[in-house]
This record gives sequence, structure tokens and C-alpha cells, in this order.
Amino acid sequence: LKQMKQLIFLLALFTALSTSAQDFKGLYGVGLAVGEPSGFSIKKFNSATHAFQYTLGYSTTGNSGINLGVDFLLHDYEFISANKGSIPLYYGLGAHVKSYENESQIYVRVPLGVSYQFKDFPADVFFEFSPGIAVIPSPNLVVNFGVGGRFYFDIKRAVKKVEGTI
Repeated sequence: LKQMKQLIFLLALFTALSTSAQDFKGLYGVGLAVGEPSGFSIKKFNSATHAFQYTLGYSTTGNSGINLGVDFLLHDYEFISANKGSIPLYYGLGAHVKSYENESQIYVRVPLGVSYQFKDFPADVFFEFSPGIAVIPSPNLVVNFGVGGRFYFDIKRAVKKVEGTI
């Protein structure tokens, strides 16, 4: 009986995530980025044009190490048009921490990017260039860049559907 409940829960969760994904522009995008740093990318839209982007990656250039950061992004959907989907340009401001060997580096950056958001599929692909400056331990130029993609879903809607199914 316990295993049956677990199976029903997993099926309900999968169904909820799939169903809410079809509505797209749910609030969360989760995916991967390859570049500097390479790793996980999470994007949370607060409105159609405002989002927070979270990064957990590994830097391989210079002093290699774990990179953790957050960016606030503004999106411009008017600059480039597309027949299907949309191509927003985005820009913003962020703060990141890079931990390597026995030191940590804290830097601010200005992400500049472009993404393609599919019309009928809850995903996007993106390219981003982010120049910045380290403030700790000493001033230093920092350059991040990446190519990646994210799958979007609405966590709140998924939880409600799972609760309604059980």
C-alpha cells in the first residue's frame, strides 16, 4: 500500500509538471550552461520582463573553483522580432562568489544576453556575455560567458495539482 501511494505521488508529480510546462512562461527555468563558469542555471521570472538568474557552476579559467551567483535581469522583447517564439535581449546586474584553493573572490558583473524562447515548448536557449570587476580580495577584471538552455515549469501549480490528486 505504501509503495502504491509513492507510485501515485510520483505519477501525479510528473503529470503536474508536464501539464504546467505546456502553459510555458511558468515562473522557473532550470537548465545547464557551458562556458565560464559551466554548470546549472536557474531563472525565475517575477514578471514578463523582470527575472532573477541563479548560477552554480565551476570555473576552469585562471584559478579554477566553484562559482555561485545571482543576477537581476531586465528583458527587451521589442528589439528583435520572431515569427515563432520570442527573442528577448536582456541585461542586468549581479553579484557572484568564486571559491578556489584557500581564497574566495567576490565580484559584481553586468550580464548582457540574448535568448530564444520557444512558442509551443516550455524552454529557452541563450548566449550571455558578462563583464565584471572583482572587489575582494583585490580589484581585478572578470569575464563570464556562456551558452545554455533551460526548461520552464511552474512549481506552485505543480504542487497544487499533486495535492489535488492525492
